[in-house]
Amino acid sequence: MDINFDKNAAKNQEVEKTVGEFLGKIDTLEKARNVPVYIFQDGVKKSYYIRCTVTGKTMAEVISLDARLNPDSGETFRDNREILETHNTFLRMKADADNAREFNDIIAEYITSYLPGKPLKVWGGQHRSRAIIDAYLQKKVSRYHGFRVYFCLSKEQRTELALISNTSMLVSNDLFDRQLEETYMGPFLRRWCVKVGLLKQGEDFPDVGSHAERITTQGARSFIVNYFKGKQAGEQVIEAELDRNVYEPYLCQTGIFLDEEYRQLTEKMGSGLWTDKGLIEAARAFAKLYKAQYDAIKKSKINFKVFRMKAMVPSVLTAWSYVAGLLQTHPARLKLHLTVPEPPKGAPDPLNAEEMSQFRYYQDIETYRGLGTRAIMKDRQRMAQVFLARSIDPETTLDKKLLNQAVNQFAALRFFKKGYTA
Repeated sequence: MDINFDKNAAKNQEVEKTVGEFLGKIDTLEKARNVPVYIFQDGVKKSYYIRCTVTGKTMAEVISLDARLNPDSGETFRDNREILETHNTFLRMKADADNAREFNDIIAEYITSYLPGKPLKVWGGQHRSRAIIDAYLQKKVSRYHGFRVYFCLSKEQRTELALISNTSMLVSNDLFDRQLEETYMGPFLRRWCVKVGLLKQGEDFPDVGSHAERITTQGARSFIVNYFKGKQAGEQVIEAELDRNVYEPYLCQTGIFLDEEYRQLTEKMGSGLWTDKGLIEAARAFAKLYKAQYDAIKKSKINFKVFRMKAMVPSVLTAWSYVAGLLQTHPARLKLHLTVPEPPKGAPDPLNAEEMSQFRYYQDIETYRGLGTRAIMKDRQRMAQVFLARSIDPETTLDKKLLNQAVNQFAALRFFKKGYTA
């Protein structure tokens, strides 16, 4: 059969050879009917692809839903979405596939450097592919389905393909974060999180943070950035002025762009970032706090996810990390900050999540959802003041009295920082 390059596609011998290999190994309708195949080239990233149709039976034999952004890595973390098996949309897809509906525009990459027995790795249409394969395996339903198959992708082209294939209002920014991290930064952040206990061995960042109970890519980046921001601020503040400043913990950008603060930090520090002793000590201490909070709530009468995951709330995580950096030049207070606080009297958990959820300062609007529940700057600033206040006295707990004192202190500092107004 003829293989031709589209008029807008630059001829490439390697691509032409790989397309021929694909057509030789995998049955398509075009091959069965001896129809010429055209190779197209994307106008943005210059990726090469063909359009073809493949049966459900063939898909069951050659499809893999575990696509990797880095094919050369020996680690087997998947880089696309998890299958939402109980989602109503997927259940509808399964019913349609069982009734012989044909699906189109499934986006796949032909690559044999890993999982060679399943050379078609799906980047877009994982749920449709799963429904089609299940329909064949369970009911022997096999219709032709439309594909865009990509060839000879570079790492950058593969990431672009993964991003555009998952660009949907239903797709979480956490998935984009994870894909960008793996592509542009490598596996270092994930490995570091495993090293310090923020992820378990063999665990990856979630693709939907709200569904998971572990740290996200954004959370891990924010922890690292805030530690160094706090450290820089702490080197410029004397002991007497430590509690007289309004601090601004930073939340890394999430989504389809790599956060600039994080990128600059990694470039500046290089490999030394991942071996910094102060950062590692702080992260291990935070991992202990998270575990203590999670376990305490799990065993309590207020076993709600929002309370279990209190340490991972952006305002809490960023503030705790910032203060850990801030206190690097104040070792006595740092030691207190890095210990897990005792639960206040009457509360089961060290972070006193229920009391925080009920907290409201007199200036707060009625819809305020409580201290350390939102990601906005004001909540991050308040939580920094809370953790800073807690580091003064070893007997201090995060009780209602301390929360009020810390927020009052923050409000007063912010008021005087603005100066006198008419």
